Amino acid sequence: MSRWKAVAVFGALAMTAWAPSVHGQTTTLTPDPQVEQDRRELRRDQRDLRQDRQDMRQDDRDIRQDRQDLRTDRQDRYRDHQTVRQDEKQLQQDRAAGNVAAVQQDRANLRSARQNVRNDQHDINRDRRELRADRRDLRADNRDRREDRREVNHDRAKLHHDKKTATQ
Repeated sequence: MSRWKAVAVFGALAMTAWAPSVHGQTTTLTPDPQVEQDRRELRRDQRDLRQDRQDMRQDDRDIRQDRQDLRTDRQDRYRDHQTVRQDEKQLQQDRAAGNVAAVQQDRANLRSARQNVRNDQHDINRDRRELRADRRDLRADNRDRREDRREVNHDRAKLHHDKKTATQ
């Protein structure tokens, strides 16, 4: 029993001797300015990387929409071509029948149908240009993403190195 008392007393004395010395050795840590700068750069590069990913997702959506628009315009052009063929056939039948009023009406319908085909072709060309531009944007955003990814990795390594040198 006395042995336990001695251990308890010794432990209490050691604790009272040790506690103030620990407090005396502890200083307030001042952050290393280089480490803080590295952290800021890392956060900024991570934001850039996140923005590049969002841009790429938007470019993917734009490309899908352009493909759909192109498909729709091609279908419209096909239907308008069918209308032109039907109008030409009707014009030939009305000419053969000698119906002058119907021939004039068929010519007007044919002009309108051909104009629709031209407009559809213009839409197709515009959609092709937009698709190429969106693919170009996607490649540029992918390049930016890779560059920002390298910067993030570089900044992480630099931050780790500066933290190690600050503690030494």
